[in-house]
Amino acid sequence: MNKIRILGLISLVVGLIGIFFLERYDLEFLFGILAGAGIGWLLTGRFIVMNRK
Repeated sequence: MNKIRILGLISLVVGLIGIFFLERYDLEFLFGILAGAGIGWLLTGRFIVMNRK
């Protein structure tokens, strides 16, 4: 696993913990975005997806 996928796994875990243990909807939304970014980083392994010709 490269560094970005490890960061994705950490952000996914932190995001899911934040969603399940918080009662404030605005923070749950931010932790949901963090979890979504973690899923994207786990799947792609990159921050920016660029098309090469």
